[in-house]
Amino acid sequence: QLRFTVEPGTGVRFGLTAIKNVGEGAIASLIEVRTKHGPVRSIHGLCEDLDLRQVNKRVFESLVKAGAFDSLAQGDPALEGLAPAVLRPRLLAAIDPACEHGARLQRDRDEGQAQLFASPSAGDAHRDSAAGSIPLPDAPEWAESVQLAYEKETLGLYWSGHPVDRYAPELKAFGARSTAECADLQTTRPRADAWGPGGPKPIEPDTAIGGIVSTCRQLKTRKGERMAVFTLEDSQGGVEVIAFPEAYRKAAGLIEPGTLLLVRGKLERDDESVRILASEILPIERILERLAHEVAIRVRMPADRTVFEALGEIFARHRGDRRVSIEIELPSDARRLRVRADLSAAFRVQPSSSLVAEVEQVVGQGAVTLR
Repeated sequence: QLRFTVEPGTGVRFGLTAIKNVGEGAIASLIEVRTKHGPVRSIHGLCEDLDLRQVNKRVFESLVKAGAFDSLAQGDPALEGLAPAVLRPRLLAAIDPACEHGARLQRDRDEGQAQLFASPSAGDAHRDSAAGSIPLPDAPEWAESVQLAYEKETLGLYWSGHPVDRYAPELKAFGARSTAECADLQTTRPRADAWGPGGPKPIEPDTAIGGIVSTCRQLKTRKGERMAVFTLEDSQGGVEVIAFPEAYRKAAGLIEPGTLLLVRGKLERDDESVRILASEILPIERILERLAHEVAIRVRMPADRTVFEALGEIFARHRGDRRVSIEIELPSDARRLRVRADLSAAFRVQPSSSLVAEVEQVVGQGAVTLR
């Protein structure tokens, strides 16, 4: 419907006019078609009766990105069961041909080329059958991050998940807090000695949190040094992060809306809010490097001596304290054999994205695993 509506026994349905770039005139036209012809079964069939002056390509794109057309997969054997990341790009690719199909059919009707002697119900049945037989174009599947970004763009919130969710196990293993856990600390009054002349003191001297930057303000100190205040969000809420000049200088390029970050710092509170005074700001992918105990490399034979010499040179440039192992895949007539060699006695490395990139240039994409 136009507005948010209560569905007894189900919950609240999202009002369609709350979707970005979708006006009341467009939704009124959609609802009119649904009221007159029944449930919408295909995007091509819908376009045959819509006022395409009200519902243009931009409206369709927003509705698809928001997930409003996901229901078109129900009852269609070719589409039912498809994940939104597979269905929505195909619906998006169908917008232009569907609008052209609808405009052509409406023009034919206006010019009197429709089946003049068919009953209205027969015409409706013919239309549904013909439109329903038009397949959706093929289109590349969206990455999860793309699907979520489109939901945020059109709905103002992440609907089917949150970008940080895929790092939840690693964040938990790392000991990172959620924004809700940080907020819960507000319910406990600080000790009398937690306050001093300079205001509140840190609740915890070292806290880690992972999230996505939602808003950011670039500021300057009285000395003219650059710093930033930004909001870091996860699926449970948001927390303010203050990056003073030293932390900001090291991570200025990362503090942008839409960036996934891992922040370490002091958790501080006053009477109204909780904030983190950042001491370290990293891309959230770096959490895998922090947790890794071993760098495992898969090498498929045949591989000559130069491959292993190149790997040795890379290890020497990335010395650290983590183990290195190589799994060599040996082709066999019966089955593929793997031989695992532990190189920890000779090499130990520091896991990083540059190490992974350099190794994969030698042995192939996807050959490195951080364990």
